[in-house]
This record gives sequence, structure tokens and C-alpha cells, in this order.
Amino acid sequence: MNLLKIISLAILLSFCFISETMADSTFVESDVVYHVINNNTVDVSSQNSTNRQNISLRDSILRIPASVKHSGITYKVKGIEAGAFAKICSIKEVDISDGVEEISKAAFIACANLEAVRIPSSIKEIGEDAFAYCISLRSIRVDKRNSIFDSRDDCNAIIRKEDNTLVCGCMTTRIPSSVRSINSRAFVGCLIEKTSIPEGVEDINEAAFYYCNNLKEIYLSSTVEFIHYNAFSYCSNIETITVNPKNKTFDSRNECNAIINTEDTLLVLGCSNTKIPSAIKEIGEGAFMNCKNLQEIIIPEGVVSIGSEAFYGCSALKKVQLPTSLVCFDRHSHFSHCTSLDSIFIPQNVDSIPSDIFVDCHSLAKIVVDKRNQKYDSRQDCNCVIRTSDNVLVAGCKGSVIVDGIQSIDEYSFNESSITSIHIPASVVRIDSTAFRDNEYCMAISVDSNNPYYKSDGTNSIMERGTNKLVLACATTQISPEVSSIGAYAFTNSSGLVVIPSGVRSIGHAAFGECEDLFTVIIPPSVERIERFAFGHCKQLTNVIMRGTPAFIHESAFDGCDNLKDSPYSNTK
Repeated sequence: MNLLKIISLAILLSFCFISETMADSTFVESDVVYHVINNNTVDVSSQNSTNRQNISLRDSILRIPASVKHSGITYKVKGIEAGAFAKICSIKEVDISDGVEEISKAAFIACANLEAVRIPSSIKEIGEDAFAYCISLRSIRVDKRNSIFDSRDDCNAIIRKEDNTLVCGCMTTRIPSSVRSINSRAFVGCLIEKTSIPEGVEDINEAAFYYCNNLKEIYLSSTVEFIHYNAFSYCSNIETITVNPKNKTFDSRNECNAIINTEDTLLVLGCSNTKIPSAIKEIGEGAFMNCKNLQEIIIPEGVVSIGSEAFYGCSALKKVQLPTSLVCFDRHSHFSHCTSLDSIFIPQNVDSIPSDIFVDCHSLAKIVVDKRNQKYDSRQDCNCVIRTSDNVLVAGCKGSVIVDGIQSIDEYSFNESSITSIHIPASVVRIDSTAFRDNEYCMAISVDSNNPYYKSDGTNSIMERGTNKLVLACATTQISPEVSSIGAYAFTNSSGLVVIPSGVRSIGHAAFGECEDLFTVIIPPSVERIERFAFGHCKQLTNVIMRGTPAFIHESAFDGCDNLKDSPYSNTK
């Protein structure tokens, strides 16, 4: 064999060897899964177990090596992949060897028993939420030789040296005065009870203390200049808020237990003990979001605007007093999920109300608009907000009556309102598909026989005239044999058995979404399309009987149907 043939054969054999190695894209060593990046580098992919909660670790310590040997090849371990060890409760300590360079996004998210982490000198990148919701985490140590990060002054945090930004903290973190910024999502899910932002810190980024449910006390030093949106969102138990009197940007005047932007007189953050002082002009976005212990709020005269989601999720909030100076509800969801709110009075100067302002206000039964209001009304004591100029019903509640003269029912206007009966008068020409979403207590639906656009025909439902599309239905609905299609969000709830009549050609987006009492559905051969989430999150749905084969079934049509054992379709797109 001449030299050229020998060289060619050697190259061919090498290529075959590399190809075979690359084909083995993952392998397992010591119960850890590795993902091959190239012929000599791997990332840690996950723990090798079908039941990750029951993984057994020696001394409950997860050790990430700098290199690993498999099938005679030694691989360098470069990083830990996104979500690799998420929610593994058996891990109490993480020991990462020198040589590993990256910890990806959410790598250890929600490891509930993780207590200690050691970051080696080689780590160059740490992804967002790497240790979020690690509620037992008490010790974070960065090797002093690391050129990118440190845990100076034994602060139990990870700090980026380049810009003195605190990247990740835990329940025992003491923020050093050398820190200039607290990074987005730095303390997500931490069980801290109080936080003192020291002198030197200038910037608190978006969602920095997101879901710190045990947080009760906040202190801001004189140097804080920026507090980004949602910095303290879902901190539901805050009781005390104090701002250093020397702070030139923010204040908590008159011991009001709030953070106020001094120049703009904007209330940035409130809590259950907030007393909104006079001279405030605006309640900021998410200012009281998810404040679980807030039961009553008096908004003083002078306030002209309330920001989006200002009182979102305040489940104990029963009484709200709005000032006559109020002009604007900005954008959306101001009182959404305030499940105890029972009544509200809209003052005369309000000229902007979003349709989702009262989503999931189950107890809300009375809505009154000041009769002097030029933009909105609640005519005939209907317990609705109606835009006067075009007779659009903007927002309703469980005590609402849809009165004659209303022409349109807006999106989300009755979303999760607990309304029990719905009557559509002759004047209504448009009903948004989301208007009555998730009204599980609705049992009676009717339409005035003189309505030229909709009909009911005694079926406890609403159909479009002309198209025969089913617009709205409930558990007592008898689906008419005239129905040609079932519209988006049509069913607010359903009976245990639904038989879709022959002639129906399509089932729309989320048509039966979250119908928790639905056990069995029979679909006729006439159905050609089943759209996105058509039966999404029908958790009790066990049987889907197909009489035919629809041409199109969206891949998410049965998402969240946990009890559906067998795939009800063979053709998805």
C-alpha cells in the first residue's frame, strides 16, 4: 500500500470516529447527563432520572466537575445548561469545579432545599434566575480569584465587578455600600423579611425583589435615584416603608409608609399601612400590586391618574374611595383580582376607563357613575360603566343589567364577574368574544326576540343571526341543531357531557377553555377545524369521541387536559 493510500485511509477512519462521537450527542456519567458541544467539550444538561425529586446525592451535594471521561474520551465541562437542575429538592449544596465557565438561565431555579453555592474563579457568565426561588439559600461564595464576580465582605451575594451590580442575592445577603445597582430579578422568591438599601446604591431594577412574600420592611438610603417598574411586585406582606429624608429623588413624607417620587408627586410603591398624603397627583403602575392585607384605601383630592395594575390582586380590598379630581385610569387591570371589592363610585371627571378594570372582581355588585360625568354613565341603575357617546358597555359586574340602548359589549367587560344571568336587549349589535369569559356561575342566557343581530330561541345561548355561530353558552345550554360553528370563548362553563350537533364545522379558539366540569365531548364528522386551546385546561375531560377526522386540529387544542389518556386526534398542525 503506497503512502497516499495510507494517508487517505487514516483520514477516513478519523472522520468515521469523529462522526460516531458526534452522533452520541448526550451521555451519562455519575448520574449526570452531559450534552456534547464538540469533540472535546460538553455542557451539563440535567440529572439522569425520570423522577427528579427523588434523586439521591452523596451528602446532598451536587458536584459539577471541570472534566468528565466517557468511552475513553476526556471532555472539558464548559457550562450548566438552562433549567438543568430546576426544582430538584434533594440538592442542599452546589459545588462547581474550577474550569466551568457558564451557569445558564434558571439552572437551579426552585431548588427548595438548596442552602449553599460555591462559584469558582472560572465562571464568566451567570444567567437570569439561575438561583431564583431557592427559598433555603443562605450561603453564596465566589472564589476570590474570579475576575468577573465577587462576594465581597462576605455579603452572601454575587456581585459583578465591572459595574458593581448585585446579580444574585439570598435571604442572608447584606448589600455592601460599594454596590451601585441591584440587578433585575436579583432576589426573586427570596424569603427575606426586611431589606435595607444602603448608601451607595443608586438603581433598583425591574422585578429586583419580585415575589419576596415574606418581605415586611423596606428602607431606602439617600442615594437611590431609580426604582424600575415592578421592582417590588408580588411582595404581598409589606407593612413598613421608609425613605431617608436626605434622598433628593424619593420621600416617604409624613410617615406615609410609601415611596413617593418627590418631583413628580407620583406614588411609586405602597403597602397595607399606606396613608396616601395630600399633594399626590398620580398613583403609579403596580403601586399596590398584590397587597394582600390592604382592606380599604382613601385616595385624596388632587390625584388625577391611577396607573395600570395599581391595585391588581389586592384580594382583601373591600372599600375604595376615589377623589373628584380623578381624570384617568391609565391603560388596564387597575382593580383586577380584587375579589373582595363589593362596590365602587366613579367620579364626575373620569374620562378614561379600560374594559378590564374589574376582571375577576367576584364580589363586585354595585357600580355607580356620577350623573355629572360627561363621558360615562350607569343609566337606569344598571351597575355598568357605559361610554355615553357610542353606548358601549365598558365594564360590568355580577349585579349588572344590560339595559336597552346599549349597542356594544366591550372586551373583558364581564370577565370572571360571577354574573349569573345574561339578557341581551334588542339594541345590542356587537358582543366581543372575550366579554363574558370564565363566568362559571352563569346559568341563564337570553336574547330579546327583536334583536336583528343575535338570537337565543330558548336554548340558553346566544347565536349570530345569518351565520348561526354560537357566541355564548353555559352549562344549561342546549346547542341548537342550527349551529354552524362554535365561537371563541363561547362556553363560560359546561355540563359533564357535551354532544356537538351534526352540522357544526368548526370549534373556535378556547371555545370550551377551562370548562372544569366537562368530562365527555362527542364531536360529529361535520367538524373540520378545532382551533387553539379549544378544550384547553378542561382538567376533568376524560373522553373525546370523534365521529370523523377533522382536516385541522391545532396542536394545543387539548393542552392541559390532564385526565385525557388517549390522543383524540391523528392530524395536527
